[in-house]
Formats: sequence, C-alpha cells, structure tokens
Amino acid sequence: MLRQFRKVASKVSASNKKDVLIKRNSNFLITNRKFLSERSFSSTNCSLKQSNIPLRKQASAYYNNFHSVLKTTVINQYKKNTRLFILGVIFLLQIGITIGIIFGYLGMKFSIYLFHKLALDDPQSSFYNPLLLKYLLPIMQSIEGFDRYLKTIATILWIGASYLLVLSTSPYNPYYWFNEKPDKNSEEFLQTKKDLHRTCAERLLALFSENKGVYIKVGQYMASLAGFIPDEYIQVLSVMRDRAPTISYEDVKKVIHQDFGKSIEELFLEFDSVPIASASIAQVHRAILKDGTLVAVKVQYPYVRFFYHGDMKTRLAASRLAIRLYYMQDDYENIDELLALNDEFDRELQEGLSKELDFINEANNSKITARNFSNRDDVHIPKVIDQYTSSRVLTMEFIENACNANDVKKIREMGFNESEVASQIISAFAEQTFQHGFLHSDPHQSNVFVRKNPNNPKKAQIVILDHGLYKSLSDEFRIPYAKFWVSIVLNDKQGIIDYCKSIGISNYRLYSAMIMMQSYDQYGELDASSEKTLNEKDWEMFYTEIEQRRSDFIDIYKNIPKEMMFILRTDNILRSLNRELGAKVNRFSIMARAAARGSSFNKSDLHNWRSRISATYNQIYFEFRLFLLGFQSYIVTNFFKLFGVPRALITNLLDSTKDEKL
Repeated sequence: MLRQFRKVASKVSASNKKDVLIKRNSNFLITNRKFLSERSFSSTNCSLKQSNIPLRKQASAYYNNFHSVLKTTVINQYKKNTRLFILGVIFLLQIGITIGIIFGYLGMKFSIYLFHKLALDDPQSSFYNPLLLKYLLPIMQSIEGFDRYLKTIATILWIGASYLLVLSTSPYNPYYWFNEKPDKNSEEFLQTKKDLHRTCAERLLALFSENKGVYIKVGQYMASLAGFIPDEYIQVLSVMRDRAPTISYEDVKKVIHQDFGKSIEELFLEFDSVPIASASIAQVHRAILKDGTLVAVKVQYPYVRFFYHGDMKTRLAASRLAIRLYYMQDDYENIDELLALNDEFDRELQEGLSKELDFINEANNSKITARNFSNRDDVHIPKVIDQYTSSRVLTMEFIENACNANDVKKIREMGFNESEVASQIISAFAEQTFQHGFLHSDPHQSNVFVRKNPNNPKKAQIVILDHGLYKSLSDEFRIPYAKFWVSIVLNDKQGIIDYCKSIGISNYRLYSAMIMMQSYDQYGELDASSEKTLNEKDWEMFYTEIEQRRSDFIDIYKNIPKEMMFILRTDNILRSLNRELGAKVNRFSIMARAAARGSSFNKSDLHNWRSRISATYNQIYFEFRLFLLGFQSYIVTNFFKLFGVPRALITNLLDSTKDEKL
C-alpha cells in the first residue's frame, strides 16, 4: 500500500499531471477508507480535493500521517502478541508446576510406602542394610515429616476458612454477598456457631487419629481444657482418651530387637502378641521373664520419636495459625498476647514430652516416687526391671486384680467405698504437690489403678502408673503456693492478696477462682466448703465469667509461674475423676491439709523427724482453724435461719463489693 503511494507520488507533476494524481489518490482513499477509519485517521485532513494546498504538500502530509498510523498499528500488534506470548508461557509454567507438584507428592507417598513395605529399618528384614539406613533414615524422616506438615496445615486452613466465612460479617466476606448477615446474638447464629465448632473438632479428630504420636497427646490435652475452648471440642476430642492407636506385633518385635540386640524369644519365656493396654505413645504387653517373673512390657511406638521434632514444629506453626484465624474474629487486640502464651505453653510441652519419650527417665521418676511414698502403705508404685528397660522399652512389675480408678462398679465389688478411694487418690497427688515437690502431671483414670492392699485386703490400695510426665517444684514455689491454698480454705483474704502480689497478679479474686475451679457466691466470696454443690449451671457461669474477662485472664497467664501449667492440668484431671466418682469428697479440704503439712519444710527434709514434727504441728493448727471456721459458719447460718439477715449486714456487703470493683 505504501509502495503504491510512493509510486504514484513520484510521477506527480505540478503542471501536467494534477488531474491524474487527484483521481488516483482519491480512488486510493476510497479503497482504504475502512483501514483509515479504524485507526482514527481522518481522510478529510489530507483530502486531495483541497485545491488551495499545493499537491506536493498534500502528498507529503498524506504520507506522514499514513506512516504514523502504520507504525502505531505494528507496535500495538507487537505488544499484543508479546502479552499473549507471556501469558501463554505463564500458563504453561503453571501447568508444569502443578503437574510437577502432583508427581512429586505421588513420588513422595510412593517412597514412604516402599520404605515401610520393604521394612528397610527392620533388622530381621532381608532388605536391612545398616549403612544404607544411616543415610536413608534422615531423608525418609524429612519426607514423612513434610507430608504430615502438609496435612496439618491444610486442615488448619480449612478450619480457619470455615470460621472466617461464617463468623466474619465484614463486607469483604463473599459468603454474605449471597446470604443475609445474621444477628450475632441470635439463637440461630449461636447454634450455627456450635455446629461449626463440632464440625471443626471432627476435622481435628480425623487429623490427630491419622497422624497419631504426639498428635494423640495434644488431642488428649485439648480434651481436658474444659472452659478454655468451646465445649464441642471437648465432647468430640474426649473419645481420644479411650481410642488410642496400637502397632502390630511385628513392629513390637522390631523395636525390642533394635534396643536390646536380641529377639523377643531370647529375652522372654512368654510374650503376649495382643496388647492389654494402649496409650498415646506406647502400648503394654503381658510377658513372663526367663526366671518366671510376670511383668508388663511397655513398648513405645516407633513413629513417635521418628516424627517428634517435626511434629512439634508443625504443632507450633499450626497452633499459631489457628489462634490468628479464630481469635481475630472476637479478640484481635489480644492476639499477640495469646501467641506469646501459646509459645510458652509449647516450650513447656516440648520439655515435658521430650522427657516422657525417654523410658529410662520414666524409670527414674518411678523410683523417686516410690521412695517418696515409702511411708504410705495405701499407695503403690510398680517396681521397674532395669535389665529389660531401654529408652523405648520399659519392663515393670505386673499389677493383677486391679481396675481403673473411675470404675465404681468394680470398686464396690471389691468391697470398697468410692468416696474413700477418691480421698486416697486426691490425698496422694496433693502430697506430691505440696510435700514432695515432684508432681505426676497425667493422673487420668487409666494411669491410676485400685486393688486390694496385699498387706491388708480389707483396705484399698491405689497403684500409680505412667511416670513419664513429671514436674519438679522448687521450694521457692512450693512453700508459698502451699500457704496460698491454706489461705483460700481458711478465707484468709490478706494471705491470698499477699501471695498474688508476690507473683505479679493484681486480680486475686479471678486467680483464686481459676486455681480452685470454683466461682464466687452471691456475696463475692469464694466457697471452698464443698465441690459437689456445683451443678452444670454453676460451671457454665464460671466459664462465662472467664470468657467475658478474657483480658484479665490473659494478664494472669502472663504472670503465672510456669509450674502452674502442670499443676492446673493435674488438678483439672483430678477434679474430673472426683466427679466421676460422685464428687462426694471435699477435694479442697484434703488438698489444704496436705498444703498445711508441706508449708513448713523443704524437700530435702522430707523424711527428717524435725520436719515431720513441724508438719504435724501445722496440720493440728490448720484443723483447729478449720474447726473454728466451720463452727462459726454453723452458728451464723442458724442465726440467719431463725432471725433473718440483718439489713445492715447486707448493706455492708454490697458496699464492700462495690468498693472492690471501683
């Protein structure tokens, strides 16, 4: 087209070819009118009919304008083609990356399957090669750990997305673009929220059951956090206490052979292939030693230690993500504090679990506990067989004719009263807390047995098992804490305030309620007279108070001694056990009696005769104070029944409560 124009323009003559040029260019404009109009080029601007402009200038103007339009068109077309090319490359890269991820994940799963199918880590396998295993094991550990990490993060993101879509009513939430925004205080929304809690808890249950190991331990711990997480999580995850996983007999043989260098047949005369009990990290088998001794052999699941470090990092990342996704809905200002508390809890959990995975440490804890209870015939600690104990295998005395601590029917069949059994259990763990300073931190019903006392069959004897998770309490913490408990039971408000100030807590009322798991009465006093007076409505009010005063609650946890994390766990489990046994025992007075004995001596003087005399004196004094307090309460109660409550007393109570709030 441009060549045609130049050919015509070169033949133009100002004198004798004017008409020919005008005619030809006019035909050219008519022919290319569509092309020019599409590019916003107006043919009227260079119309050859403008006779007042010289023909050569008209041709030059036409050429320049046409060249500019053509150049712009070519550049635009080049840019368009370049963009299409880049988009195509990106699309192909995305497809390639997606296919690579899919094949990589499938390859990862296949390598995991092949590793376990060939039993490359089993010394009895024909494919076992120690040199190859030395280099292959860290690789497989990383691969399987990454697989577990992906499943965990995917589950947390799924749960978080569910909460965001339902709970967040912001205009950026696409769920409410097509649905009407609910009233967050309505019964319908509260029920929707409960259903969502249950659904998300079931997703967590599926994750924990699949990953096993540390995840089972975390799930069991979450199931004990009544009042701190939604009730639906407690109800769903509580099944993990009785649904512990097991491993095959072949895996048991592999662990024992790896730890002792001998087969089961070489070590034991008999060994039952079916476990008699299972827990979060191990299972127990009945066996007979070569000398005929009946023993219980606790074998750790091989995957627990294999995945431990990766699982703990995954748990920390997942819990931090879960806190951000959940609490950002209602408590965005306190997320940083919640994350800090979560990190502190993670450090304590990691320290405790790392010790619990070492069965030699558990054996040592068992021996220390047996020595601490040497003066009590109603508490028994199974004897450990050292020569058949390793870091993953624990062999101990077998306990026969015993039942779980919450089995009321069997306790009665043995001729015992469940209230007396509950008193013995609470007394034993209170003694650990306030006197021994060496606390069993997992005393659930499967870890506490009840049997007839071998020395006196008419009396009950409790047997404490599973000594892996313990917390050592220093005298600097134990003695003031024991005095604090005595102050609570004796209603010594100044003693309570002084203790709370010493650990940096200003809200002594809320802290006392949290420690005792007991709400305040209508007069603003903490009632420690009896635990059985609390019904479900009372507990709901207590948990509601914690929810409404979350900022105060977080402030307490920021200053609370780290030992309290384990004490609260133990107390919460004991409270639950006491309720399963009918809550006929005053747990507070039993623990306070142990606190009164333990507030006067150091752990090093536990078996010293002077410390025993001092402890006896303190207990007598405490009993006398408790008697006076009960007698005073009896007189006042009967006075009120006979004559009513004086108006002046009610006014003073209301004024004092108002002053405290101010």
